[in-house]
Amino acid sequence: MKVLSLLFFFLFMAAPLFAQLKGDAKKGQDLYLEKCILCHGSQGQGWDWSKKAKPPIPVPDLARTAPKQSDQYLFDVVKGGGEAVGKTRFMPPFGFDLSDQEVRDIVAYMRALGGKTK
Repeated sequence: MKVLSLLFFFLFMAAPLFAQLKGDAKKGQDLYLEKCILCHGSQGQGWDWSKKAKPPIPVPDLARTAPKQSDQYLFDVVKGGGEAVGKTRFMPPFGFDLSDQEVRDIVAYMRALGGKTK
């Protein structure tokens, strides 16, 4: 009985932690429009190559690439920048400026862009 009580206690205590792991796509949209739109476009479409100024590397279409990645991968890219996942440092880290929850909110919005959840 004591083991069962401990099990329920740990499950009860862990529930709020798991609840915090979900992002809010609406809040993520507001953050995306503030932090990401310049490079990734309003719909995640990537860089507008018709502009005269071009980035040194291609900027991905998030609506196509985000659904292929795990939430953890997207979280790591937003929080730690491209170098956090072995990519270019052209994608800057936002972990210094955003809370973990705000990063999860952006990830949730990125999922909404592609219309899929992984």
